[in-house]
Amino acid sequence: MISMNKHTGEKNSSMDFVTIGERGQVVIPQPIRESTGLNAGDKLIVFTKHNEMICLVPASSMRRLVDVLTEQLSDLEAPETKSEGK
Repeated sequence: MISMNKHTGEKNSSMDFVTIGERGQVVIPQPIRESTGLNAGDKLIVFTKHNEMICLVPASSMRRLVDVLTEQLSDLEAPETKSEGK
């Protein structure tokens, strides 16, 4: 495996090469698991973009995103009492 984070110049990015096994399995390289805090048993959301890119997102990260977006949408939908001066 070749770690590409040294070549990208970005501290928060990395890239490695993996091989798909006979059963469709891939192993997430150790440096990526360590830098992202992934552990055995963690759930990942898998989706594709334009049937070309395959993305893996930790379910916990997506949960946090949904929580933040839900809170922000609630704030937008709440009646504005601050500007009424009451």
